[in-house]
Amino acid sequence: MKRWLWLLLIPLALGLVRLRFDVEVLNLLPASLPVVQGLKLFQQHFASAEELIVTLESDSPESTEASARSLAEHLRSKTNLIASTMWQSPWNEHPEQAAELAAAVWLNQPPEAFAALATRLTGTNVQATLADARERLAVSFSPGEVAQLSFDPYGFTRLPLPDVSAAGFGPGQDFFSSADGKFRLVTVKAGTPLPGYRECADWLAAVRAEIAGWQRARGSQEKLGFTGRTVFVTEISSGMEHDMKESIVLTAAVIAVLFWLAHRRWRPMLWLLALLALILASTLALGGLFFGAINVVSLGFAGILLGLAVDYGVVHYQEAMASPDATVPEIRRAIGPSIFWAAVTTISAFLVLNLGGLPGLGQLGSLVALGVALSALVMLFLFLPPLFRDRQKRRDERVAAGLWPPPAREAAPAPSAALSVARRNFVLAASTMLFFGAAAVLSFGLPKLDRSPDPLRPKGSMAYATLDAIKSRLGPAREPLWIIASGREEGEVARQLERAEAVLARAKSGNTISGYLLPTMLWPHPEHQAQNRATASRLMTERERLATAALAAGFNTNSVMLANTLFDTWGAALARTNVFWPTNDMSRWILARMAARTDEGWLAAGFVFANDTTNTNAGPTPSWAAELGTAGMIVSGWELLGNSLLHAVSERMWLVIAPMVALILLSLWLAFRRSTEILLSLAVLAVSGLCLLAVMRIAGWSWNLLNLMALPLMLGTGVDYSIFMQLALRRHQGDLAGAHHSVGRALLLCGGTAVAGFGSLALSTNAGMASLGAVCAVGIGWNMLISVFLLP
Repeated sequence: MKRWLWLLLIPLALGLVRLRFDVEVLNLLPASLPVVQGLKLFQQHFASAEELIVTLESDSPESTEASARSLAEHLRSKTNLIASTMWQSPWNEHPEQAAELAAAVWLNQPPEAFAALATRLTGTNVQATLADARERLAVSFSPGEVAQLSFDPYGFTRLPLPDVSAAGFGPGQDFFSSADGKFRLVTVKAGTPLPGYRECADWLAAVRAEIAGWQRARGSQEKLGFTGRTVFVTEISSGMEHDMKESIVLTAAVIAVLFWLAHRRWRPMLWLLALLALILASTLALGGLFFGAINVVSLGFAGILLGLAVDYGVVHYQEAMASPDATVPEIRRAIGPSIFWAAVTTISAFLVLNLGGLPGLGQLGSLVALGVALSALVMLFLFLPPLFRDRQKRRDERVAAGLWPPPAREAAPAPSAALSVARRNFVLAASTMLFFGAAAVLSFGLPKLDRSPDPLRPKGSMAYATLDAIKSRLGPAREPLWIIASGREEGEVARQLERAEAVLARAKSGNTISGYLLPTMLWPHPEHQAQNRATASRLMTERERLATAALAAGFNTNSVMLANTLFDTWGAALARTNVFWPTNDMSRWILARMAARTDEGWLAAGFVFANDTTNTNAGPTPSWAAELGTAGMIVSGWELLGNSLLHAVSERMWLVIAPMVALILLSLWLAFRRSTEILLSLAVLAVSGLCLLAVMRIAGWSWNLLNLMALPLMLGTGVDYSIFMQLALRRHQGDLAGAHHSVGRALLLCGGTAVAGFGSLALSTNAGMASLGAVCAVGIGWNMLISVFLLP
């Protein structure tokens, strides 16, 4: 036996070595859904993984601007910690770098547009262009236009770019500052990669310490906020540790208290807790062995497993206390069938979560199923032997003395008819009150269905609160949807963007959307670049003449600096044979938000802004989104996620419920083989389900994409109580007092620990897991009470 135990340690050790924790929420979701694919691509390629966003807000725009500049300068000096810091748009901080991007945009224009520019800058048209610039300078009252014409008399910066105000941004709006200047952003990029949650937490703590020191030294009173991937990861990982510790400690404490109240014995209580710790650690190791990475939400299995695993030990111990003359093997044979069928239904209930379409919940279900199987074996074979070592010895002594088997006892008198009638009246009254009370509550309506993605969010998240503040102060009123176009090379992506432009233009003209913003003009167009090479080469021959003409027309030397940079950029592009991309800091900053290179090719991201009256999270897929999807593009966004997930989960719900119902019916038949007892167990499930719906309606709880998975869990775990109770009644030939003494008390303790296990999830920092735990705790609590007090 010891040899086998040592062999078991090998896979457990391997599992602990492989074990790591995954804090990416999107890994909880089905990878086959386009909206999930889009979110993952956007997070991976267009949202900087090593970037922190700091918000500053005060009552004075001057104070906020000065603080933002000061903070950026302070953080830029910490080169060992921070790679770069920005407090204003790069074209405001380094306007001279805009020329390279302008040159690239002209090079990507259709040949006729670039030829029109060349025509305006050749021959006698040069003088007409300069005269027009002087005239506009003389009559303009716009400081922006005066500055632009002074440095760009030839109009190189009058690019055919999209109108961002149509996409939801106001004219002149800065992406780093609110319109009133009282709210500003500072972006901070880590100096080293942050691959895991520990690195994110350590780096964020160091940056926040630097910011706190800067704030103290400067006496700054601005209100600060923090968001970005590093903050989300840190919040989720700290929530993971909090949830796991809290659920384990809370559930273990409830188990200890309930066991002590029921039995008043230290030794079995401590031995039970030790075995539960062993089961929990072994399950975690097996999870590492089978899965490698365990998602933080799946760690909610710990409290659930403790609440379920203790059932087998408690029932086993109660049977031993109710049968003082039985040996451990006899107790095991008596209680074994009940534990076996209860474990089968519970394991099945959690395994079918893998069919629900949510990988995160599927992993949680697999972990609990592993733990329950391990618990049944451990409690059957390891729990009782150390506690009742003397029973076999006493049996042998009694057999040797001729005192075993004991003489047959007289049958206990049957319960009186009056007592039987009283019990039946109580059951009838209680059942009637429960049924009609629940029906009366539900007559006002069933619990609502929440289609939003909010159940995936952490509760009380500073990162989400800061992100919402950014959206309300800087961006459009609603979060945009994302379009991701892909292709093996740049030209394929350019054609995808042109198709998207046509589809979205029709949607905007039909008032289906309020606007869109695509990188069509900024994206390299290989065919246009190839055709524009000759025009660019011809324009470069005019370089000296254009500079001379501008100086002669009264413009200073600064007016030709922009033109010289454009000509230098075109010269660099002509020297290359492949597709030209601009490379300076400002260009890279802009392109990083709309272009990405992958192993499979290229990705481009655009934005679509829905109308304020359009609920993209509740209705069917918009026609424009379906058309783009048919063309091979991905339309995604958090607003689409909830409805898409709920639709996917609803479509697969029959795959979860049908096998669970079939397995429950099979288990009940194999356990009882009598229709009366099967129908009674099903009636318990039905009445407890009605009571759960009534409680949800009274408490204002809603169904969501995570707590819908409570249905198979309540079916699989709730039926255990009726199996235990009815098999106990069989063993005691219908003696209610005997059944309650041997199993009823144990089921109350088991139900309390199961409710505590699921209830500990209600304190989870993840909103969806909290709702799942609360619904399961209430449903299982009702099932236990009805099975113990009404079913017999």
